[in-house]
Amino acid sequence: MDIKKILFKTNSIDVEKALPDALILCSKDGKIQWVNDVAAEIFETSKMHLLTSNIADFIENPMNLINNSIILHKPVITKFIGREVYFDMTVKEINEGYVLDFRDAVQVPAVGTNEAEINQVNREKNNFLLKLANDLKSPIQSIVGFSQAMADGLGGKMSEQQEKYIKIINKNSSDLMYFVAKLLELSQTESDLKEPENKTFDIVNLLNSVVRYSEQLYKGKEVKISVKPDNELKKTISSDEDILRNIFQDLLEVMLKSVDMGEISISISNPEEELYSTKGLPPAQYVMVSISSSALLLSENDLECMFDPYKIVDSSNRKNVLRAIVLASVKNMVQALKGVVWVESQILKNTSFNVIIPLN
Repeated sequence: MDIKKILFKTNSIDVEKALPDALILCSKDGKIQWVNDVAAEIFETSKMHLLTSNIADFIENPMNLINNSIILHKPVITKFIGREVYFDMTVKEINEGYVLDFRDAVQVPAVGTNEAEINQVNREKNNFLLKLANDLKSPIQSIVGFSQAMADGLGGKMSEQQEKYIKIINKNSSDLMYFVAKLLELSQTESDLKEPENKTFDIVNLLNSVVRYSEQLYKGKEVKISVKPDNELKKTISSDEDILRNIFQDLLEVMLKSVDMGEISISISNPEEELYSTKGLPPAQYVMVSISSSALLLSENDLECMFDPYKIVDSSNRKNVLRAIVLASVKNMVQALKGVVWVESQILKNTSFNVIIPLN
């Protein structure tokens, strides 16, 4: 491979100026094809090791950053995995993949002020998205509504081919609407716009209402949902009822979108101290809700990054990014209520989503 010929073809990277930088050529899926000596130095490994690796092994969220650099036509800041070192990365797309040019290393000291600033930027970003919610959702809602009206014949008779296309448009726009809604929900849970508002209610009644609300999701499926409160359960709790409803609706949706038959069991109990203490919760009174199904079996690969959409988007498990967005929202909401959430999956037995929150 003649890397200089490839670089000359880009017309945007001066070869003589670029070669003193760290240069990497990788394929479209991130597999490293060529590196220079400087790249081996800044990545603190051998060229041979780099050539048997993927760029995702060394920098965080590489494909997102690569796409951003290409779209914006400017360098993006990259962070090396496991090191508080940042580089400017310039990207050029070529037929063989991408040319990555790293320069201007910045050592970032690990102090609390930087973390606070990063958190503030993230909150502002999420607040910005939420304020644009209507601008994001309204055009998609129009596409969903008009395509459904046309599919129902309100726009006049269509050919068989036109009906097929309209149904595809309606389905894809509906899926996009759901994705945007869940993305905005994640932004809401990461923002500082809403604080929990506690009131007293019956958690069993709440869960029964969640099951009734979700009936459309399992209509036509051979799925049975049962709510099973423990005999000695303390049903009355003081918490934010709306947040808790959203938590269980999201978890039940995740379960229902993954199973077509069998039973989904929702058990409610007051956990023993040994259990909640192992989850890092302080001594108090708690309620635990487990949503389980033997029809949903998860592998170790499925469990990886299950609550972290920012990591899963660059993994081989990217098809589950929507599920990770929903579960990340659930995690944020549970933490806002001073509780914990986790998933357990037993091979050939069942999978359960477990939530523990304080009674008061």
